[in-house]
Amino acid sequence: MTSLSGISVVFVTSHSGRTLGRVERRWLRVMEALVAQGAHVHLVCALRAPVEGEARARGVTVAPYRLDRFNLVRTRSRLRKYLLRYRPAIVHTTGYEADVVTRWAASDLPVAIVSSATCSSWPPRGTGVFDTWIRQRLDRDTLPRLDAFVVDAPEMVERAVAAGVPRDRVVLDPPSVRIARVLDEADVDVELPDGCPLVGYAGALVRSRGLTALAAIAPRIKGQHPGARVVVAGEGLERHALHAAVRDGRIDLVAPVASVPAVLARLDVCVFPLVEPGIPTPLLEALALGRPTVVTAVPGVAGLLEEGVEALVVPARDTDALADAVLRLLADPAFASALGERGRLAAIDRFQAADSVERHLALYRRLAAGRA
Repeated sequence: MTSLSGISVVFVTSHSGRTLGRVERRWLRVMEALVAQGAHVHLVCALRAPVEGEARARGVTVAPYRLDRFNLVRTRSRLRKYLLRYRPAIVHTTGYEADVVTRWAASDLPVAIVSSATCSSWPPRGTGVFDTWIRQRLDRDTLPRLDAFVVDAPEMVERAVAAGVPRDRVVLDPPSVRIARVLDEADVDVELPDGCPLVGYAGALVRSRGLTALAAIAPRIKGQHPGARVVVAGEGLERHALHAAVRDGRIDLVAPVASVPAVLARLDVCVFPLVEPGIPTPLLEALALGRPTVVTAVPGVAGLLEEGVEALVVPARDTDALADAVLRLLADPAFASALGERGRLAAIDRFQAADSVERHLALYRRLAAGRA
């Protein structure tokens, strides 16, 4: 088995959000493992990006540099000089600018190139039809240089192959959570209604989570279970869209939230009425906690869980189906408990963070051996 000791690995991200992206959170665990095994780990990211301090704390050499989408030629030159200086065996990228510019900069260098993308971020989308076309065209033109493309959902495998990535270079790495952390955070005290069935959601209050659908089905839930409460816990820009439902008593809004897993652990039914592609971390946390879960079949989630066995998976934007699924679980506690237990086993078997780290390390060993 090829040792990772002494090799250089460069990570490049163009993620510009104020919080860590899913790929970056996974990278931090991978970086920590690489450093522990004696690899030289570097990170190129935007100045003061959330990942910068986290990476430094793990012993990573950080080069803060903004990947300028409006001057790709200059950005390519700067990044190429960085790669020539440190001569990494592997460079791993995420984000449109990072992906395209790195593949371009390293097109003739003896380095293995890996890109990671999530279902919610790929293929790249622009601000209009033309911008989207340009982004997707540049992505396609550089994809043949990839040695591995890491994706988080089964449907992305076919999407990547259709875009020009050889099938044997697509690596499926499902989303993951640190189950020990989830269990620890579930013990935090949170103030929720007592002595009644609780149905609800905890996590970011953003449009992609479809939380207005939860407010829409609340009257039907309460009509059949008069003592039930519908809880939404979290913070975010979509909070304003829930004000009317809070005022008329359809939902209880809990904010701020000391611990998302602690709220999820108290819910009798966890509901994720997603309306956009993606696999939210709280969904995996609910599964890890063994909570009976209802989720909509948006891209990413579709095919991730066995419907009726590990969770109830219903069509997106179908409030009748969503309400039916919730009511089914409330009416049959034995089935709900069995569903939650099978979901918990799925989290242990398929969604553990430690397994994701080992998949990355195995990939790096294989690619490093191929370049030796």
